[in-house]
Amino acid sequence: LSENTKRGLRQKAKRGEYPGLAPLGYINDPRTKTIVVHKKESVIISEMFTVFSRGTSRIKDMPVFLFQKGIKSKLGKPLHVSKVSKILRNPLYYGHFRYNGEIFEGKHEPIITKKLFDQVQEVLRKKDNHSWDKQKVVKPFLGLFRCGECGMMITAEQQTKFYKGTNRTVSYTYY
Repeated sequence: LSENTKRGLRQKAKRGEYPGLAPLGYINDPRTKTIVVHKKESVIISEMFTVFSRGTSRIKDMPVFLFQKGIKSKLGKPLHVSKVSKILRNPLYYGHFRYNGEIFEGKHEPIITKKLFDQVQEVLRKKDNHSWDKQKVVKPFLGLFRCGECGMMITAEQQTKFYKGTNRTVSYTYY
């Protein structure tokens, strides 16, 4: 049964119909089993993309922007930043969608243009935090020792301490 369901959803995606619940700005049409543009929300989502594409707003400002325009979470609070980030990175809004790691061209009406979407992606790329690029500190004894009580591997943690007397910072590794 699950294989038949997966096959049906794959066929739906190949036809250009979005196989899932409609994201913010769209609603599910139960008659045609497709997604259609939500009149009020789509205008606000489009406005959010436009405002963010200018590069003057932070991604943390967008939930407040949406909240002021009337888009809230189910609990009546502003959307979480991660939800807004997903919206800004979702190709569905310009007419394509991701399904099982592939991108399909959708038959639904796009809310924004591809050009605006690409501008937003460029702003997101510039504002991305590249903390993963920093050098990792080598911790030599990882994987050698196990805890005698629970049997888990020993982990390491790097800490720095500032000494006022010598005006120096020293780095320690705790296992």
